[in-house]
Amino acid sequence: MTPDLLKRYSYQNRYVSDVDEVIRKILNKTIIPHQLEIQPGRLGGDKLCWLSCPYCYGGTSKNTQERLRPERYVEILRQAAQGPNGGINKFIFAGYATDPLNYEHIDDLLQTARDNNVIFGFHTKSIRFSDRFLGLLTGSNIQKLSYFSISVDAGNPESYNRTHGVGHSSGDIYHKVLENIRRVTAARKLTNCPLDVSATYLVTQFNNSTEEVVSAIKDLTAAGVDIIRFTFPQVPRGHEKADQDVMVPGRQEILDSFKRLKPVIDSFTSDQVQVVILDFDADYGIAEQRRTHPCFARFVFPTIGFDGYLAHCSESAAPHFRDMSLGNLAQRDFWDLFYDYDVKNFKKYVESFFVKMCKNDCRCDRKEHVVNSLFKQSGIIEKI
Repeated sequence: MTPDLLKRYSYQNRYVSDVDEVIRKILNKTIIPHQLEIQPGRLGGDKLCWLSCPYCYGGTSKNTQERLRPERYVEILRQAAQGPNGGINKFIFAGYATDPLNYEHIDDLLQTARDNNVIFGFHTKSIRFSDRFLGLLTGSNIQKLSYFSISVDAGNPESYNRTHGVGHSSGDIYHKVLENIRRVTAARKLTNCPLDVSATYLVTQFNNSTEEVVSAIKDLTAAGVDIIRFTFPQVPRGHEKADQDVMVPGRQEILDSFKRLKPVIDSFTSDQVQVVILDFDADYGIAEQRRTHPCFARFVFPTIGFDGYLAHCSESAAPHFRDMSLGNLAQRDFWDLFYDYDVKNFKKYVESFFVKMCKNDCRCDRKEHVVNSLFKQSGIIEKI
């Protein structure tokens, strides 16, 4: 396990070390994002994802059937890794109402990342993947800090199906996911590659029993993960917490679960696996905060949405945020869109996005709150 894995998984890493230097590079159009998130959408069928998680960030998203052609996708990632000011050296494959492993050509996108020697990360349910994908994921020469993060959110098959919004007819998905984790950790052992493998568990009112949490820890430890992180879902866009809602716990419910579960979870940490429960909203003071302004996410965490548009961030990578998008990657190249902003009226440019954010009800995820808080505390926007 990478020594700083827990630090990275608790958002303690500072994605931005010098706000003034970042602003200078933005105004000179030499800024390079910390990472590029990629949210490929499945080409076939009407469903974007395998599952229908009630707490999904992208649950209100509409499938417009807009997609990048597979060969164009590969070209865009190649461009991003080979930029005019030096390419982006970290690709994150994730999803907004999607799962990256549900994309038919995910092997080709990972191959492109490998060919360009970038760090890669996956956030996935890990329900299926090909042998080719497994070989690319666990190759001996992958970049250090690459990772594979599996969202499990349950400790038994029945709870898994209910938590993820699927019926009993879907079968035992839980043990299928555990077996896929074992495949990854076994392949990693054979190649001795520096791949971090983690599991996440979003605690709700339904899956928060001590018995189920302990069962999940034992199963995931046996599957060979390096770290198991328990935390709580954020209220997604288009959703307001209701008393009868068991999937998105309220603040008091979170505090009660955290107090009860923390000593149990902490007791399972060992040399083999780190097990933690984190209350990010309390740690960063964002429990009731939808967004942090000024927002600089588009310069740090730009995202390719499932519709093929370059989005402001991971949480706005969907068609209903179209007026916030940076443009259509089917029509324009990556760096043309990324550097297409007004430096002469930069303050006005940033403030215009805030108006759109409020209108569209976008909601920062935790890493975006962390980064935007740095810019807010610096007062930099008032100095420009």
